[in-house]
Amino acid sequence: MKPAASSARPAVALRAFAPADAEAALRVLLADEDFAVASTGYLPAAGDLQSLFYALPEGASPDVKQILVAVADDEIVGVVDALLGWPASETVTVGLFLIHPRCRRTGIGSRVLGMGVDRMRAGGFRQVRAGCPRGWEPGERFLAGHGFAPAAAREPVAMNRVIHPHEAEHPAAAILRQIIWCPRRAAPRGVEVWA
Repeated sequence: MKPAASSARPAVALRAFAPADAEAALRVLLADEDFAVASTGYLPAAGDLQSLFYALPEGASPDVKQILVAVADDEIVGVVDALLGWPASETVTVGLFLIHPRCRRTGIGSRVLGMGVDRMRAGGFRQVRAGCPRGWEPGERFLAGHGFAPAAAREPVAMNRVIHPHEAEHPAAAILRQIIWCPRRAAPRGVEVWA
């Protein structure tokens, strides 16, 4: 993976995962040990990519699952796991939005998020839920900087997968919280929808 130190702004795209993307997508997942430990209590492993394809929260249909890759200058630099129309028909739930650590703070993640939101709007979706491991500062800062606000949730929210009993014992808290994106207002409380 190329370092992100270049001053030239890379061409960025968001597209569906293809089988040929597996090796590069896995490199992104394996590169972020802090995220893996914060979300599961374990270091990343080769099976993490495979598990994205069948990990679903209770009640979600496999038909709503989308795995996407973020590409910068023809190189895969991110992985996105989303559920379209879950838990409600107007909602997209993003359980994973991970940009390679070397590419963070370069604007790539912001551009990819913008592309995703544009697609969601075009698809008629009005709300985005994004999962972030509790206390994982890079994710919390990114989401807060893009208008996401914590939703009033009484219990932890399992975003795109079932939380296993052994994970709940880990002090890093594999528990995910719900964050709602409200584009017309700065960090409102509760759930709002696009106008």
